[in-house]
Amino acid sequence: MNTYFLIICALFVTFSSQALAVTPTPIKSGPSPSPKPTSESVTQKLTTEITDLKEKIASRVAQLKLVEKRGMIGSIKEINGTTLTLEDINGNNRLIDVDEITKFSSPSAKDSYGLSDLKPGVKISVIGLYNKDSEHLLARFVHSYTIPLYLSGTITEVNKTDFTVTLSMINGKSYLVDIENITKTLSYDADNAAEKIGFSKIETGTRANVIGYADKKQANRMVASRILIFPTLQKNPKIINAPQAVDSKKATTSSGSGKKLTPLN
Repeated sequence: MNTYFLIICALFVTFSSQALAVTPTPIKSGPSPSPKPTSESVTQKLTTEITDLKEKIASRVAQLKLVEKRGMIGSIKEINGTTLTLEDINGNNRLIDVDEITKFSSPSAKDSYGLSDLKPGVKISVIGLYNKDSEHLLARFVHSYTIPLYLSGTITEVNKTDFTVTLSMINGKSYLVDIENITKTLSYDADNAAEKIGFSKIETGTRANVIGYADKKQANRMVASRILIFPTLQKNPKIINAPQAVDSKKATTSSGSGKKLTPLN
């Protein structure tokens, strides 16, 4: 009995010593915390950001000083790609650049109006950004316009069939003036001031001022927007009854014998 007891005690001691001799498994830990930024590194980062911001502001200010909003008016002298050469009212050549966001307009355009509709000789007004370095104006708005004619002279002929009058001037030139429904005809004298009159009241030999627009197809012809008649003023002795302005539809052809022949339609 005692022998069995001793054997059991010996086995217990052996297992206990082996269990105590086992190396413990280390516990896994998370990533080591990053070191806290020092006051010196924070100051250095802020200094760098402030320097970058100052450089950006300085660059922007330089751009604003170089570019300014400006407007120009004049006549197109040349078109080269997307660059227009504009002759301003002082006779100076100005370079106008257009791009995909430039807006074009014209009072006479019924449909879309763009760069392809502009031709040399067309008068335009431009608003855009002027670069002082390149001396180019980047157009944002381009508007074509027509300068009206302001003529003063004597009515030397009245055509009641075609509703036209001939206005002769001191320089010897004469204009064939079309009277349309939109034409405002006024008669002025010291007693009645200005009053509206009809076409039948216009007489030859009276002085008149005419405001209108030149005909695009025929020289020395215009459409009147306003006519001011002065029936009480004396005739201007310097204005001779000039012949009616040539109408292309009623032009006469010389026969070579001194007689004029009207071409058959």
